[in-house]
Amino acid sequence: MTLPMMILAIAFCVAFLYAVLRLVARGRLLLRYSLLWLFLGIVMLLCVLFPNAVFSLSTLVGFVTPANFMLLVGLLMVLAIALSMSVALSRQNTMIKNLTQKVALLEKDIEDGCK
Repeated sequence: MTLPMMILAIAFCVAFLYAVLRLVARGRLLLRYSLLWLFLGIVMLLCVLFPNAVFSLSTLVGFVTPANFMLLVGLLMVLAIALSMSVALSRQNTMIKNLTQKVALLEKDIEDGCK
């Protein structure tokens, strides 16, 4: 990796981490959901700072080119984030359903009490 490309990649990783932290600070992203994004940013930064480790690890695992290894790692991280978001969404859907049922019961009690 050439020096200008490395500087650009480091700048991108730092900007990404800054953006995630800023979203958390503004309250637009909960800390528990930001942990995977922060982990992803740190892993990207480490891969840029230590490319020989990526080459060694990809060879050790059996990949011919490190690009294929990085693609697999990226895909697995995106899948982990998608799974995490699906779990959170399912939990929220259950909570919304329960709240809707409770509101309906309370409205029925109010109607019965007024009659």
